[in-house]
Amino acid sequence: MRVASFFFLLLPFTSFSQNGYGNQWIFGSFNDIPPASTILNFNGNTLKVEPINKQMELEGSCAIMCDSMGKLLFYSNGCYIANATHEMMTNGDSIGKDKLETSFCKTGGNPLNQGIIVLPKPGSDHLYYLFYTDIGDPYFMQPFFPLAPVTLYYSVIDMALENGLGAVTEKNIVVIQDTFARSMIQANCSADGKSWWIVIPKSHSNCYWTLHFTENGIDTIFKQCIGQIWGDRDSQGQAAFSPNSQKYARFNFFYGLNTFDFDNTTGLLSQPVFNDFGQDTFYYSGLAFSPNSRFIYTSAYNKLWQFDTWAIDISASRILIEELSTPPSIQVKTQFNQARLAPNGKVYIGGTGEFKHLHVINRPNCYGLECGLEQYALELAGRSHYTMPNMPNYNHWSENDTCETVSTKTIFGNIPSAIRFYPNPAGQYLMAEGLEIGDKVEFYDISGRLISTKFYNYERVDIGDFSKGFYILKVYRETYELGLFKIIKQ
Repeated sequence: MRVASFFFLLLPFTSFSQNGYGNQWIFGSFNDIPPASTILNFNGNTLKVEPINKQMELEGSCAIMCDSMGKLLFYSNGCYIANATHEMMTNGDSIGKDKLETSFCKTGGNPLNQGIIVLPKPGSDHLYYLFYTDIGDPYFMQPFFPLAPVTLYYSVIDMALENGLGAVTEKNIVVIQDTFARSMIQANCSADGKSWWIVIPKSHSNCYWTLHFTENGIDTIFKQCIGQIWGDRDSQGQAAFSPNSQKYARFNFFYGLNTFDFDNTTGLLSQPVFNDFGQDTFYYSGLAFSPNSRFIYTSAYNKLWQFDTWAIDISASRILIEELSTPPSIQVKTQFNQARLAPNGKVYIGGTGEFKHLHVINRPNCYGLECGLEQYALELAGRSHYTMPNMPNYNHWSENDTCETVSTKTIFGNIPSAIRFYPNPAGQYLMAEGLEIGDKVEFYDISGRLISTKFYNYERVDIGDFSKGFYILKVYRETYELGLFKIIKQ
């Protein structure tokens, strides 16, 4: 069996990578002392924290869109759409439906985490699709919390209109009617690099609706039932895809961390793994992947954990990074809640009902406590509520990145594509192809500890003295790193 390589030049090119679609994030309430809101601007080499005045309340759901150069275009709270001048976009009103319209939009926005997401339409430089849910009462008179989304919609925004401020040309188009989970719309770039997969969980089930969004619109819709059943306590939490598009994770306070392999050619989930948190008590929660797709960070109100997806037993790999520690000078606590991997390769974590700071994981590719969590690292211009922008991974980092490196390209420009190690799992000998005499192979265990260095002299490498388990191989030619590989010794 061929072992998948982990260097960037062998990853499929995606037309959505290395662009600015997700380069500006908006936070803040309009009823704080002006300027009450903040834009985090990731354009350039330095993060800019910019105060703004806006009218839109962001309480739970938040979708933001920039153009490919990182210029802010529009944003939405699930009730209406605002343009780059922070005014309502032409025909951008009244996208919140049912109980959302009557009970929530008058005082704020959609309260659901990840209840809305916006995507650039494949093949277009000016059309964008906003996907969002309503809030109905499908469980009225049942022994459940009565409110849940019952319809998935989309609206189309044309940025070629209104002198570049945009207008909504199609609005509230029904996509699916069902009972959906009370959060967690997420999207992932497909293998062709020219389309999107959108995944939204169904409520009170282990089922997931999946849509394929192409240059021709939505061409595929299907439902897949797999993994753990989620019940009535699904109103908090977060879902995310790994930057390499190969994993999907879903997490909340009651149903734990659920991870899946994701086939971005077919849109199918597989290999569900349930990671239980036992009796640990927390409510608000979120998750984010590291840039190299290895680690998952789960924020659990007063605690931050790390999981290693390369581990044979993901549950056993769980490490407590830190418990919340609020300095006496901080008047408004920021509990660990929603998290997001940013264009600069760092992970930012927001708070709950009210917060004015973000926590930052500075080196998320690092194992355990070396990840560099900095609590209360970034102060916002005003207070914010619950929200963290919901968007797909627009940047595709290198899986070859290690603890101290975060890049979107490899440093070596002439990697031989024929390198492979087999069989996998391996026994006494590991066969190799594409190596040259003198190439160095370093073997690391699952904790990142270097256990052996071997120089390639023949077509096979003797690993008979290795213990059974999972290993990472780094291959060097002179001073150049050729790639990372994963093997299992049986």
